[in-house]
Amino acid sequence: MTSRYTSVKTCESKTDNMKKLFLFSTLLMSAFAISAQDYQEANRTMSQGDQNSFTIDFRIGDAETIADLWVGYQKDFKAKKPKLDKKANEYFADNAQIDKISSNTVDLYSKVARKSDKGAVLTIWFDLGGAYLSSSRHPGRIAGAKEWMAGFEQIVKAAFAKEALEAEEAALKDLEKELKGVEKDKEDAVKEVEKLMKELEDARQKVAGMDQAVGDMQKKIMDQQKVVEEAKTQLKKMKR
Repeated sequence: MTSRYTSVKTCESKTDNMKKLFLFSTLLMSAFAISAQDYQEANRTMSQGDQNSFTIDFRIGDAETIADLWVGYQKDFKAKKPKLDKKANEYFADNAQIDKISSNTVDLYSKVARKSDKGAVLTIWFDLGGAYLSSSRHPGRIAGAKEWMAGFEQIVKAAFAKEALEAEEAALKDLEKELKGVEKDKEDAVKEVEKLMKELEDARQKVAGMDQAVGDMQKKIMDQQKVVEEAKTQLKKMKR
């Protein structure tokens, strides 16, 4: 009974791990998928009023990690460490050097918004100095801006692809561990079968022995019945 219960629980656990493995595989594929971002452009409210902005919608990871990666990415372009205004939930990075967008320094305002399921939405305002980057006013700079944003996307995807790989490796170790458990259960089951077969053979031999004993006893009874009948006959003769 215990062995069957263990086997059922093991199968359930294997099913759960396969579901996790599929989930991690999906995450890994999402992380390496080529971006189809159009970096939606729109006027959005920020600390400096309503200004033109661009968004990146991440469908993987978590907002906290994406925010940390975002801070590091801006620093790579000589921006002073982005400061978070907790009240406005807005980052400000001063004097970033982004040649793809401008030969002058660029001030970056940004927000990282948590999504309800997975990932985050990054909103970026590029202050070029007196004007915020937009397709209508700076058409020649948009391609460079998108290329720069795509660079950050790749960093995020690489980070979460690594995380997904580590998770899959952990899932593989769990499955290998469970395999050892299943193999041990199989060994126990084989031993249990061998034990039961021996007990069955012993029982068969016992039954055979009892058949002989029953036959012997039946013969004794029949012999005794003859003796009794003979005694009865003798007794009747004596009474005449």
